[in-house]
Amino acid sequence: MSTVNKITAHPAIPSDHDILVCVFQRGAADGLNALVPYSDADYYTHRPTIGVAVPGAAGGGVYVTDDYALNPALAPLKPIYDAGDLALVHATGVPHQIRSHFSAQNLIERGVVEKTGPNTGWLGRHLVSSAAASNSAFRAISISGNVPVALSGAVDPLAIDNLNDFGFDQGILDSGYTDVLNDLYQSPVPIFGPAGAALTAMSELQQADIASILPANGAVYPDSAFGNKMRQAGQLIKSELPVEVVCVDSDGWDHHESLPTYIDISLTELADTLAAFNTDMGAGMSRITVLVYTEFGRRVAENGSLGTDHGTASLAYLMGGGVNGGQVISDWPGLDIGVNEDLQITTDLRSVISELLNKRLGGTDVATVFPGFNGPFDVNAFI
Repeated sequence: MSTVNKITAHPAIPSDHDILVCVFQRGAADGLNALVPYSDADYYTHRPTIGVAVPGAAGGGVYVTDDYALNPALAPLKPIYDAGDLALVHATGVPHQIRSHFSAQNLIERGVVEKTGPNTGWLGRHLVSSAAASNSAFRAISISGNVPVALSGAVDPLAIDNLNDFGFDQGILDSGYTDVLNDLYQSPVPIFGPAGAALTAMSELQQADIASILPANGAVYPDSAFGNKMRQAGQLIKSELPVEVVCVDSDGWDHHESLPTYIDISLTELADTLAAFNTDMGAGMSRITVLVYTEFGRRVAENGSLGTDHGTASLAYLMGGGVNGGQVISDWPGLDIGVNEDLQITTDLRSVISELLNKRLGGTDVATVFPGFNGPFDVNAFI
């Protein structure tokens, strides 16, 4: 069976559902040097050393509009943008007013702006309140050693760091030991839920023969942590496993010093990986939505170490056949910051996610997913 057929005619995923791949840029990604607002003169006033030059200049950005340019390291994403399959949402975030990485990640993954509120994650609440496409253990998975906060509250979400290492060797399978474990981990044993899900996942993964599913269409993933995770996400999606949500982390975005050097490394990995994933999925991207977001952005002005410090708004990426791509979506607040050091949030990220869940994941109850959030809900703005 071809890669495209496995995705577009998946036996367990309803036709009105996308597969969501959720990428979290941990460390607070600097959106201003990723998508450069080069028509805003204040950008160069506040970033005289680290700013990315205008398109056409030496080392300049990659033109996307008369106001914005991609960092040159993101050039592999330009063909996807031009094809209408990539939207860039600038000056976005969740207005939580926190600058601590751990606390901000906790809030944004819970989908709230205060420490009070549900301890479950926005994705977990969506999944538990929406109909599952199947009873597979692979409905929601994090390709990581831990279940992210965003997935907490879902029914037995999986966390697998390396799919090829998850399971028993053939000798143990032949011994019948897994049958003993299945008999052991039954209700009312307290851990029967996650233990049973793990055993079921091992069985499903063995039957899927993930190792035999190779990148398609000439796709070449970077040999890096993020590249390897997204390659595994592609393997899962192209298998017969009814995956609905995949969570992946992209680490290392806390660029307090020497930002031009270090963000080039991070953006190169991001762009090469997303481009490889898009190529690998081929026509199947019509059934896949990739959301890339971060906990908060960076301050507008460069610091004394040629980096940027913790700020507020940043950049989110939406990639897939169902997005309103080929455009920068932003109510640009300007960079005449005065006494305010930050790029202001003008698009609440929860508006973006709400539209995504409603249009591409079969619908959702926004009041449950984002308690206390009252919009705005932009119709047809992002998806």
